[in-house]
Amino acid sequence: MKHFFCCLLFWWCTKGFAQNDRVSDYNNINWLQVFATIPLNKKWSVHAEYQWRRTDVVKNWQQGLFRTGINYKLNDNVILHAGYAEAETFAYGNFPIASNGTFPEHRIYEQLVLRQPLNKFLITHRFRIEQRWLGRVKAGTDREIEDWLFLHRFRYQFRTQLALGKKWYAAAADEIFIGAGKNVGLNIFDQNRIFLLAGIKLNKYISIEGGYFNQTLQQGRRINNSTIMQRNNGVVLSTFLNF
Repeated sequence: MKHFFCCLLFWWCTKGFAQNDRVSDYNNINWLQVFATIPLNKKWSVHAEYQWRRTDVVKNWQQGLFRTGINYKLNDNVILHAGYAEAETFAYGNFPIASNGTFPEHRIYEQLVLRQPLNKFLITHRFRIEQRWLGRVKAGTDREIEDWLFLHRFRYQFRTQLALGKKWYAAAADEIFIGAGKNVGLNIFDQNRIFLLAGIKLNKYISIEGGYFNQTLQQGRRINNSTIMQRNNGVVLSTFLNF
């Protein structure tokens, strides 16, 4: 069943990318991220993060994202998580995602993380389900919200990490996003992200990680009878705080 699902997903994405009515919009984006974990006891902890997502190196906004939640550790390799996120997406690129400019978004999400230590490798599977409310800005107004669009989204991230000594490590990850619900529009395939990273554990409280990432994002609407595919790439730099 697992192999069947993977093959089906691969077929769907390949079928989508093979369409010839797609227009590619290339953008340079760079993300600065801070993640914090605050333990409450051996099982429970609080999560908080903020992401500065910029375009044209760091000149303009792409998106601002705040996320918080609660973790429950079943054991060292299984973690449950639920939380809330708020995002602000800005107009960028030749074909902005929202026709009326900047728009807000609220999310509730649930998550399962499975860890698989294997010699010097650590393999992680992250499954996330999001319930999303996207603000629809009224045309000709200064961000007056006329409606909220509700969507579901399913996310799966595969990550592998290789220890390069006591402090340094290398990592690679891929995450696919699948949209669902009656308001999903064109982008059942929502996006895919690929990361190539290097990190260092400064001490037991602080880690820093950075590297290259590529984001392929399909818009939910057609422009001039064409489907818009954003081909974004750049640098990501993350700081992890474990109190």
